[in-house]
Amino acid sequence: MRQEDFMIGRQGLPGYSAFPASLVALLSMAWLSGCASHSSSGSPYDAGLQPAEAYTRLGVAYLAQHSNRRAMQALDHALDLAPNDPEALQAIAIGYQRQGENQLAEQHFQRALEVDSHYTRARNNLAAFLYEQGRIAEACRQLERASTDTDYAGRARLFANLGKCQHELGEIDEARRSLARAQSIDPGLATSYRLLARLEQAQGNHEQAAMQRQRYIQLTGRDPDIGVEHSDGTADIDTGNKEHAALSSHENRSRQTIQGDSE
Repeated sequence: MRQEDFMIGRQGLPGYSAFPASLVALLSMAWLSGCASHSSSGSPYDAGLQPAEAYTRLGVAYLAQHSNRRAMQALDHALDLAPNDPEALQAIAIGYQRQGENQLAEQHFQRALEVDSHYTRARNNLAAFLYEQGRIAEACRQLERASTDTDYAGRARLFANLGKCQHELGEIDEARRSLARAQSIDPGLATSYRLLARLEQAQGNHEQAAMQRQRYIQLTGRDPDIGVEHSDGTADIDTGNKEHAALSSHENRSRQTIQGDSE
C-alpha cells in the first residue's frame, strides 16, 4: 500500500508522532532505573508524567523504532500499572499485530474501545487490522462509526479509507460519496483523488477519472496508477497517521491495508 493513501498508508501507531532520540533516551533512563514510584532529576516524571503514561510513551517510542521486544516490555509495565489505559491497550495491540499474534491484537484493540468507545484512533487502527485480515465488511463498519467523530483531526482520511473499503465491497455509490466527502473536508488529501480516479476508471467514466488524476498530479507531482484493482490483495488503504503512521505501516504485505491513525 502506498504511504500517501489513507488507510492510506499506515506507517505508525495512530495518534503518535515520531519520537526524537532524546525522548527515547530520557524515557529509557527512567525505565531502566526502575523509578516508577519516585521522581529524580532527569526523570520524565519531572515533566508531570504519571508512571503508566511514561511507560506507554516509552513503548510507543520503541515501536516507532521497530524495537518490538522493548516496546512490549514497556507496554506490559504500563498495563500492570493501569490495566484499562486505552492508549497502552491499543499500542500493545499493534505490537501483537506485528508479531503475528492476531487474536491477541484484536482482543486488545477491542479492550481499548470497551474502555473508551470514542477512541477514534484505536477504532481506525482496528479497521486497518480487520482490513488486513480480509474482513472488509467489518473494517467498513468500524470506519463508518469512526467517521462520525467530527472532532477527529484525520477525519478526511477516515472517509478516504471508508471509500476504499466500500469500493472493494462493490458499493460504488457509497464509495464515491465517501471519497467526495474526504475531498470536501481536506481538498489537499491526494490519496482521495487517486482512489476516486481509480474508481471512475473502473466504472468506465474516463473523463471523471482524468479530472481526479490531474488533481492528484497537481498535488503530488506524480502520475498515479489508476488501473483496475483486483480482489487478490493488491488494494491499498491509507491510514494517514502522522504520528502512528510510522508504527502501523503494513506496506508490502500480501493484503495491503487501511492505515491506522495518528492525531
